[in-house]
Amino acid sequence: MILTLPSFAKINWTLEILGKRPDGYHELRTLLQTVSVADELTFELAGQGIEIHCDHPDVPCDETNLVHRAATLLDEFTGAGKGVRITINKQLPVAAGIGGGSSNAAVTLIALQKLWNVPIAPRDLFSLGAKLGADVPFFFIGGTCLGVGRGDEIYPLADINEEFLLLVNAGIAVPTRDVYANLPPELTKQSAVAKMPLSLEAAYAAIARPGEPLPLSNDLESPVFVRHPLLIEIKERLKRTGARGVLMSGSGSTIFAIFDSADERDGANRDLSNAGLWSASARTLSRAEYQRSLGL
Repeated sequence: MILTLPSFAKINWTLEILGKRPDGYHELRTLLQTVSVADELTFELAGQGIEIHCDHPDVPCDETNLVHRAATLLDEFTGAGKGVRITINKQLPVAAGIGGGSSNAAVTLIALQKLWNVPIAPRDLFSLGAKLGADVPFFFIGGTCLGVGRGDEIYPLADINEEFLLLVNAGIAVPTRDVYANLPPELTKQSAVAKMPLSLEAAYAAIARPGEPLPLSNDLESPVFVRHPLLIEIKERLKRTGARGVLMSGSGSTIFAIFDSADERDGANRDLSNAGLWSASARTLSRAEYQRSLGL
């Protein structure tokens, strides 16, 4: 049996650092969104053990790969005792703030439940995902979601629809761990409780008001830009091409832009790709479309 699934990227419409948690992590509030660019993963039953195959030079094929870790975790949890050969067709940039590795891990947990015939309860699935990374649980749901806690407590919201997105990456790897380890003090000194809304509805209303532009914001942008000034140049270049909104996604280094038409977006795409940068046209994926693509 062979199963091939897309592994979609995400962007963050907003990302706020609310404070430092007692466990050493940071309390977040972020608005997450699945978009239409993706890797492709193929799963094939194969004797014993877990094999990872990927020809991307920056993607390890050993136990350090999140896909391998996800498969191992599911095998240990269910006692499946089966093997799998997983081929990763990597189209998304690595360590880019768009959740490529987390998406790969989530899709692996989804696919192997079917391939190994070991369905697990949603609560257990989310628990396993959170052990792999804060972004992983989001990719079990997709669409537009609010993430709180470490970003791994996910609440589905009404879908935000944007048809003309452009993602740009300069090939700068920005490890998430390094970004959070070097946050300026002003981002962590205020109490998270003082910043939290009274309800999820209040949070969503503050972020996405019908008929009004999205108030894009990312608390990680400034500290990342200090270390990587090229990203400032990319953001300014996208603004000059007519983008309605431009923001760094997650902990970087991908910058996304929102356009009002395909012509504007495609013109910007040509401009950035001619400059030697990775760029990809995209659109938002609704929750229903995302889940259909994964057979959920």
